[in-house]
Amino acid sequence: MDNLTTVTICCLTYNHEKFVRQCLDGFVMQITNFHFEILVHDDASTDKTQDIIREYATNYPGIIKPILQKENQYSKGNKAILATFCYPRAKGEYIAICEGDDYWTDPYKLQKQVDFLQSHPQYAMSYTSSKIYDQKKEKIENYLIGHEFNDFNDLLIINRIPTLTTCIRTSVIIEYVNDIKPEKQNWLMGDYPMWLWIAYHYKIKFLPEATAVYRDQAESASHSQNLQRQERFALSVIDITTFYIKKFKIVPPKEYWEALNATYYHYYDIYIHQGNFKKSRYYAKSIKLEYATERIQKKIRLFPFRYIKFKIRKLFHKHL
Repeated sequence: MDNLTTVTICCLTYNHEKFVRQCLDGFVMQITNFHFEILVHDDASTDKTQDIIREYATNYPGIIKPILQKENQYSKGNKAILATFCYPRAKGEYIAICEGDDYWTDPYKLQKQVDFLQSHPQYAMSYTSSKIYDQKKEKIENYLIGHEFNDFNDLLIINRIPTLTTCIRTSVIIEYVNDIKPEKQNWLMGDYPMWLWIAYHYKIKFLPEATAVYRDQAESASHSQNLQRQERFALSVIDITTFYIKKFKIVPPKEYWEALNATYYHYYDIYIHQGNFKKSRYYAKSIKLEYATERIQKKIRLFPFRYIKFKIRKLFHKHL
């Protein structure tokens, strides 16, 4: 950190040629009474994303600072791109995060958040709501993401913080990185683990206004049409919450187990209808029946009989 830079904006891009101009424009339009810098990390895009970043860096010298990879780091196993390449370079007292396919709409976003954090030192971060742009429908949806949460347990049940709306104390991020070492974890997301860590140790402020637009695409890290990708992401979320439950030695509320059951039953139901009894058996065993509805309890208890029928049918066909 230095005395001249108040906020470091960290932006991750990969093949965002169609969107990155709108994203960068949302950064440079910010009206503030302080200096900010923009670190743009591109993970070896194969389109013209890097050319556009270079163009903006030329137009905004000293403000936009590119980190342009020649080899894709994510595919090489580095899932913690921000922690590895951006956070250590940040000069600002605060860090704001936004990916290259999302964008900010409020020119006073940073000023509002910094004003609050500077006058409330007991808070480590702030966030807002966000509109959603459905890329397939090419329209803004009529609902928002990003809502206030009550406490750590509430955030443990569901992530209510849109990454593109956050502003966080850099010192707190460094604490988190040093404690958790996200680069050594095998998590598929970098934001939710940090929110949980911060929520356990510090206060987080929700500002009830929409300052940004999240672009909902058919294929992304958190959304996919591919069942296996969906499943891996869901299991990674569970891995993160399990990690913190053990680390902080907490007893989650029943709502957490109900949410967990809902995820397990979702995949159980999919695989049972596909006839994949190995997968459905795994999820059936994962469900905690004491937190399941009567309907789910009944279906899970019938699973052994369906499995036996399946094995008999398979054995019968084998001897035909």
